[in-house]
Formats: sequence, structure tokens, C-alpha cells
Amino acid sequence: MNKTTWITITLLVCSIGMQAQPDIDATKRGRGKTVWNQPYRHDYSQTWTTKMFLSLPDGKGGSDVKITFEQALDIIRRIDTLTLGVPKIIYLVGWQYNGHDDKYPAFFEVNRALKRTEDATAEESLRWLMREARKYHTTVSLHINMTDAYDNSPLWTEYVTNDLISKNSDGSLKVIGEYNGLKAHQINYRNEWERGYTQMRIDRLLRLLPELKDAATIHIDAWIARPSEGHNESAIMEADHQRKAVRYWNAKGLDVTSEYMMDYMTGLVPLAWHFNGFVQDDYLRVPADVYTGVGINPDITKNAALGFLFGTSSYGEPIWKTPETDDWIRVLTKDFMLKCPQYFYLNSLKRIDVKGTGENRIALYSHNVGVSLADSVVKRQNRILRRKNTVSFPAVWRNDAGMIIYTDEPDGKYRFDIPFDWGDAQALTLYRYTPNGWQSAGKIRIKDNVFVAELKSETAYYAVPSNQ
Repeated sequence: MNKTTWITITLLVCSIGMQAQPDIDATKRGRGKTVWNQPYRHDYSQTWTTKMFLSLPDGKGGSDVKITFEQALDIIRRIDTLTLGVPKIIYLVGWQYNGHDDKYPAFFEVNRALKRTEDATAEESLRWLMREARKYHTTVSLHINMTDAYDNSPLWTEYVTNDLISKNSDGSLKVIGEYNGLKAHQINYRNEWERGYTQMRIDRLLRLLPELKDAATIHIDAWIARPSEGHNESAIMEADHQRKAVRYWNAKGLDVTSEYMMDYMTGLVPLAWHFNGFVQDDYLRVPADVYTGVGINPDITKNAALGFLFGTSSYGEPIWKTPETDDWIRVLTKDFMLKCPQYFYLNSLKRIDVKGTGENRIALYSHNVGVSLADSVVKRQNRILRRKNTVSFPAVWRNDAGMIIYTDEPDGKYRFDIPFDWGDAQALTLYRYTPNGWQSAGKIRIKDNVFVAELKSETAYYAVPSNQ
């Protein structure tokens, strides 16, 4: 049984030549808002938060490497141009031991197979990556697991001896899955916390990688509260000790994000990788800068409609490839352009209401913005921002009043409304851009707040009013 299936069951049970170009550094810095009494270190509603899969155990005692630390920086550099310098957080998957899901509950050694040749240790290479990525509007942090325990871990004997594994009613250790050919056992959050092991793991990781405090964020994979019948414990009691762990991370200066949305973490956890737990009323009740998500996992629910009405981000992780092949660029460009500009734009507005039902719903926002599900249209008053898969959203994270233009429809001429913020602008400059740089696509006249642009399919463009 794979991890997604296990999680699903648990959730159900538990209730190119360069010309003059805009400056990519014309970006807005994170605003660090205080929301619901929780001062997050990042504004996740305006940050592309994603993961990068580096390696996994090869089953022979070594590591199957997908992306090294050096290759990771090259990808980060290229996507920074592709994404117009949007603030980014990238959590590294498989950075430890021999890769993903290896040797938990320990996470105290960096995977040696990922290091640069010029560094003495893999730890030096990882710290180098975390520092260098900041040049590209990117915070690099880690994907860890605080739930699983494997019998090949350096901490296994200690965790069993000190009763830190949850138990079934017959007293046997609770098994929650099998990964890398090993059984994963559920850590008992209450005992781990009360005996100081939660705190020990956090403190030891921060000593290993001091740059984590600068990153100010950590991602916890598959973090689920399950009952421990053998300890006469409910999932609710375990969840209470999860919250204690979050507050401990916070006291050390880090936000905690998680794989799955947990309603009892609202105001404590700012972002979930899979945001399936929210229903329509939740979106209207809880602002995006309090709790948001990267995407809606179709393996758990088919409710993609909420992703369009309220915006959804790009996962990124399934798309990354090493720089030897560039097919990932086309796939990522499409995924990012059809999701993230709308996501960030809607997150910058106040959610007001949803009118209608089913496929006829329209989500209403401040500034007279409406998102219509039936015809896949987003508009502000009478000006179209999206019609199906042709988009023209303001890049709200930048300071140059520009707007992103993209279509996956055939090559041809497309008509666009200019943003209200452009006032009486009479002309614009259009740029075509890729991860390798920008290229001017010429100047275009604006007439009656409308312009027509000749576009190539699946190509990213950026339009800036000429007075900028």
C-alpha cells in the first residue's frame, strides 16, 4: 500500500540575445504579517512554495540521485527568471542519509552522494546551496518527517526502549506503512514530547544546519495524529502534542508547513502541501495569509472547482528534471503560468462571497473581481483577466505594474484589456522570456484600454506600460 493510500484512509477515519529588459529585482519583499495572533516569518499567500526531490535509497545501501546540490542551484537560477523573481521557498526532499524516507526518526546526516566535489562534506554543500539560493529570491529549507520510525535508524533502539512508538491494543508497535522496503512505525507524539525527544531532534537539526534559522521555515511530511490504543490515547491527545511541537519550532524562529491541511492547525501552520481539507465556507472564513495550500490532491478529492474559484499554486516537484534535458521547462512554464499568477492575484484580494451552486458558481472578491467557474473567466469589473487558458494577470509581487501574458491556444493574435492600474497608458512594451533570459517582443499601441498582441502558444510574455 503506497503512502497516498495510507494517508487517504487515515484522513477518512480521523474526521535568448539580450536586449533591455525589466529588472528581475523589482520584487516586493515578504511583509511578515501578524494574522490570527500568529506572526509568520513568510507570507505564504504571496510565495511560491514548492519541493525538489533530490534522492532516494537505491536498495543496495547507496543513493539513487536525481538532482545534486549543484544542479539544484542551477535549476533555482533558471526558474527565478522564468517566474519573474517571485519569492520562493523550496523544500529539499531526500537530502538526508541515502535519500527520501531514510532512517527516520533520525535526520542528522546530509546525503554524501549530493555534495559538490570542491567541498569536504555534504553538509558544507547543503549550507552553500541555502546561502547561494538567496541570490535568486529563493529560500531553501528541508522536507523532514516527525511521524515515521524505521528499524534501520540510529535512534530505533532508543525509541523502542523509551516507549516512543505508538502501540496497538495488543501492545504491538503500530505500523503505518512500508517505504523503501521497511516498515514505518508511528511515533508517539505525547511520549516523545514529554521525554524531551521532540525538542532534541529539533535542536540537533538546527545545530547541524544553522542556515535553517535564516530560512525560518521547515516542512513536515505525512504529519498525522493517530490514536495509540496501547497507550489508551486518542488522536485528539496526539494532535495536542503536535501543536506543542509547532510552538517549539516557532520559538526557535521557524514556521512549520505540513503535507496535509489540518483544521486544528489553523493559525499555527500557514501552508499545507495538499489543501484538500478546506471546503468553500472555509475559504471564505479563513484568509489566504492565515492558511493556504499548494494544491488540491486529486487522489484524495476531485474538488478541483475550489482550486479555480480561489486559486491554486504549482506543485513543481513532479516536474523537476536535471539540467541535461530541458523538457521540464515547457511543462513547468505551462503549469506555473496557468496557476500561479491567478493564485497570487486572488490571494492579494479580500474574499467576499460565492454566488450560485455547482458549475454555475461565481466567487466574488474586493475591487469588483469575479471568478466564474462555468466559462473559466476571471474579470475585474468589465476587464478580462482570464478566459479559459489565456491569461493576463498583474504580477502582484513586482513593483513595475507589469502583467503576465500566456496562452496554450494556437499561435495567433489575442486581444487583452489593460489593468485599471495603467490609467491612460497609450503603449506597452512586450517581452518574451524563458529560464535563460528575456527578449523584447516589441512595442504595442493601446486603444480604448485594449491592445492586440501576436503570441506563440505555450510561451511566457510580460507586458509593461511604456511609461514604466
